[in-house]
Amino acid sequence: MNLQTEDVIDVVKVTHGDTYEYVFLFDSSSGHAKKRGDGLDAKSMKKEWHSKPSGMRNVKMERKEGYLGPHLDPSVRAMVVIGQEQTMDFTSDLDKELGPFWLTAQQREEQRHDREVEIPLEQRKRRVKQKSELIPELMLTGWGKLEGQMKLWKMKHPELVRKAAAQDIEINITPATKTVHGWEGKGKGLLQVAYERGWIDKKNYKSYLVMKYDDDGNLIPELSLRHLIASCTDFQTEKSQLEYVCESLGAKALITTKYHAEYAGEGIEYSWGFAKSLYRRHPLAQKKTTADFLKLVDKCISREVLTVDIIRRFSARARSYMETYKVMELEANSTETKDSSSEDSPIPHKRIETLKKILKSHRAAIDFDKGFIMKTVYVKFDMERDLLKREKKVNVSVRVKPEDRKVAAKAKNN
Repeated sequence: MNLQTEDVIDVVKVTHGDTYEYVFLFDSSSGHAKKRGDGLDAKSMKKEWHSKPSGMRNVKMERKEGYLGPHLDPSVRAMVVIGQEQTMDFTSDLDKELGPFWLTAQQREEQRHDREVEIPLEQRKRRVKQKSELIPELMLTGWGKLEGQMKLWKMKHPELVRKAAAQDIEINITPATKTVHGWEGKGKGLLQVAYERGWIDKKNYKSYLVMKYDDDGNLIPELSLRHLIASCTDFQTEKSQLEYVCESLGAKALITTKYHAEYAGEGIEYSWGFAKSLYRRHPLAQKKTTADFLKLVDKCISREVLTVDIIRRFSARARSYMETYKVMELEANSTETKDSSSEDSPIPHKRIETLKKILKSHRAAIDFDKGFIMKTVYVKFDMERDLLKREKKVNVSVRVKPEDRKVAAKAKNN
């Protein structure tokens, strides 16, 4: 999607230049909302340092609300400075010198690097080998060399276990040592990042948990590390990869609200809904093989079916919903139109209220607006005439079990 968006922006900028402001409307989905590769994400952070680099970018500290906490002390070297960047890993010279704030100087040196420690006999447990343990052994076999290391890494763990067993490799192990990860070069974690921003009372740092609740199950926000970091302005305003790509190319991406397929992506759900409706009306015999399936899908989403005129009709329908929601918003914010019934709304409020009843599911246009889809399209496109009657009739042979034949014959005789 990101590459396609870049291509589209390149095309419109070459054809139209800077005449217009380019805004792209996307429906809400996990793919469209995917975070940047180096994006800020409090949910992915552990309380203390990680076993590997966090992958998050450095952040420039600003004198804005939501960046710095009440315990910030400019005289403390470990704490951030306005206008400078905060690192998310223990990678800078100052990070390597100071380390995690709760460790003593001796502990800091002892835990600086990864180390192997012996597991007490009573704590040793037999387990299945991990991928990192199986692959080196498989690469010593003829089969492993033939497959290649890259292909082995792509295999799922259960499959690797079966392959190893087939090669007479012992798949179980009882480790006598374990790796304890040091802090240098690793992700800082919630506690260190929050402390550097002044959100931690150092005297009571042990009271902080990733998420802390009272006896009644209520969140204690001032002692919940994930809440503190996620509430910071830079974390809250973090853009998705799609938004970042558009912004970096001089455009803007708008992602519609979750569960509102009726106005998502300029009516894209209506196009999908109509294509799905066509697909469902074809007999199963035309979908059985991969080639037939792909051929039918290509037909249902072709420009012969989804013409420019039809897509514009769907887009107009989506915009009608947008206009109605805007009218509702203006009514809610206006003291002069409290009793207004919004008779001029493109979509009746009764229709909106009906949609609200199914708000908690991701609605597909074919489910909640099928009548409009088919009514709009039938103006120039007749499914029965233009598609189904063109298909050659397919004779489908049905296999009948012997016992079913006996039952049918007995019933006929009776």
